[in-house]
Amino acid sequence: MNPATPSPTQKLPLYKVIAFVLCVLAYLLVKFFYHELWKDEWQAWLVARDLGWSQLFGFLYYEGHPALWYLYLKCWTLLPAATDEATILQIAHALPALAFYYLLFFRFRLPLLLCIGLFGSYLFFFEYGLINRGYIWVMLLAGFTTLMVQQPPKYPIALPLTLFALCQTEVYGLIMAGAFMLYLLLGDYLKHRQLGKLFRTKHLQSAALGLGLGLLVFVATVYPRGSSEEELSRAYLDQPFSAAVAAKAFQGSLANTYCLGLLPDTNIEGTSAFGLLLSLLVLAALCWFFWADKRLLLTFLAFTLVLYLFLISIYTGGVRQWGMAFVFFVCCLSLWMDRQGGFKPFQYAILGLFLVGQLWHCGRALLKEYRHPFSNAIYAGEFIKEKVPATVPIVAINKFEAAPVSGYAGRPFYELPDGKPFTYFKWLEKVYLPPEAELALFAKYKKTKGLIVLTHQPVDPKRYPNLRLWEQFDRYSFKNESYYLYVLERND
Repeated sequence: MNPATPSPTQKLPLYKVIAFVLCVLAYLLVKFFYHELWKDEWQAWLVARDLGWSQLFGFLYYEGHPALWYLYLKCWTLLPAATDEATILQIAHALPALAFYYLLFFRFRLPLLLCIGLFGSYLFFFEYGLINRGYIWVMLLAGFTTLMVQQPPKYPIALPLTLFALCQTEVYGLIMAGAFMLYLLLGDYLKHRQLGKLFRTKHLQSAALGLGLGLLVFVATVYPRGSSEEELSRAYLDQPFSAAVAAKAFQGSLANTYCLGLLPDTNIEGTSAFGLLLSLLVLAALCWFFWADKRLLLTFLAFTLVLYLFLISIYTGGVRQWGMAFVFFVCCLSLWMDRQGGFKPFQYAILGLFLVGQLWHCGRALLKEYRHPFSNAIYAGEFIKEKVPATVPIVAINKFEAAPVSGYAGRPFYELPDGKPFTYFKWLEKVYLPPEAELALFAKYKKTKGLIVLTHQPVDPKRYPNLRLWEQFDRYSFKNESYYLYVLERND
């Protein structure tokens, strides 16, 4: 075995164990004592909890994400509710996160200071570590795949299964799986120089089979269809390949990813001459970094190109999506160590420049997390749980915004005009603003003296003159989620 690829049974150095434990304790402290869940986090849990298995598979194309994260959460929702659901969701997400951190510190064999720097980066610690989203499975399965392409696993079925699972994480996991497959094929070609016999071994054949099946299931899961196809199309680019989209994707996937924190958010501030120039420099630095290993260089550039084509043709995304490129970059660092055994001074300089902005941005985010709530949904939900009897109906004006409050309150809300209870929402669903008379009619139908109305912004007093503000939860929050509770009393 290459000395750069440690055995899982190899004795772990004490100094790394101590550093790992301290990092993990800091992570768990922030995650379980300072992080509140916002709507994106609650949505996947509520969908997994409240839909049956067949309904879940029929709904995922509306979510735009493959099945793995939802199936994983579905298993957790089957457990007895011994504690609150927010804590269960946090635990469910923390386990794969901790597994990835273990790979980073002990299986990738990267220098300890680099491991600590990567751990403390905004993307690894905050965006993917604290926020409970399925992107953590992209990281973990990409990490496992990295180890398997470095050293063939003991069981041949492991690699195709991992590639298949990686395809069921996100579209970015699918692109990574294709890049890993290319890396294997390049290794075979460079060894034998026979282009017509690339799939000569069962190892490559099984890997290709896993990737192919993963692609088919991915498309079957997330491809828009039926009556929702036209509506869902609004979530994707209406002007693909335009100059503005191309510039945004270029700056976002390069400067705004590798120099995150040194450049304003491209989604908010847009592109700039400085940002585009910095992106060119980042791309040149990345090529320079891997230049000595053409197999790895071609693999990384192929991933970067395919990712860029997706960003300019289907969905440009933001920091969360662009950060997937940084995840693959770190996987390539492990592959570099496996093949080259160490980094040169100029490579350490590039890594240092990349990490400076990441660490700075993470520090600012953590300071916000400490000083302010991530979302006001927890306060609204706990208030409802304590103050509103179960017999009093709660009508939510905007399902999209109300979902996290429903999660924390532990109860469904009602939507109008259907008058049906709901917990999760549908992306791009039109918001219905019921007239006040309809709210009063619904209260009469429910045979109550009044009802509670939940909104994410103050209501228009001219439209709702008889709604009385009861409580508001509008302090500054990281995700800018505010909530208002109104009371409507029947006069008939």
